[in-house]
Amino acid sequence: MLILGVDCSSKQGSVALVKDGKPLYQCVYDSNMTHSQNLLSLVDNAVTVCGIKKEDIDLFAVTLGPGSFTGLRIGLALVKGMAMALSKPCVGVSSLKAMTACVDLDGVIIPCFDARRGQVYCNVTDGDTIIADDDCCMAAELEKYITATEKDIYFVGDGKDVCYNKFENFSNVKKHSVLMPCIAYGACLLAEKMPAQTHFDLSPSYLRLSQAERELKEKNK
Repeated sequence: MLILGVDCSSKQGSVALVKDGKPLYQCVYDSNMTHSQNLLSLVDNAVTVCGIKKEDIDLFAVTLGPGSFTGLRIGLALVKGMAMALSKPCVGVSSLKAMTACVDLDGVIIPCFDARRGQVYCNVTDGDTIIADDDCCMAAELEKYITATEKDIYFVGDGKDVCYNKFENFSNVKKHSVLMPCIAYGACLLAEKMPAQTHFDLSPSYLRLSQAERELKEKNK
């Protein structure tokens, strides 16, 4: 099965092509341009470099969130458009679980995106066991998971420094050399094991209100 994966859940975006579980193409980008300026050209480059056509793709995978509200909408719009135009199935996956799927670290992994104001989007995973599912919380709240185990704890993602700054004095919190992983590759690995969907089934998972909605809610209190 040939799967194209797309992720725009943070400032770093990624595109991947995976065939029968093996990566053919991975690209992670981080620039001052928006995802809308980068994404389509990177998808076109992926199929060109691999010598295939978009019609050859069997399944499209995309991250649904949590993460950047704007980025998630851009990734979803592209995948929905391609899946609809080519009459192909698609699968939406958690951006945090996709991040964990492509990281090779022996211990408890906490993938996290910086949600600002001391908050992170995160979950807690030990091997195949999800200890805490996707959530948006204060980084300080993760202490209960760190003290509950003697296993090594690894933070991954653009929110890792927010967490390391809180917990660097804990002996089981370990730093690593993994840069921002290719989340799109992880999305492909997860999508291969999930039931196929249609473009109508895809919708973002924000986990919290947008800034405008939060401000309106505060104003109306």
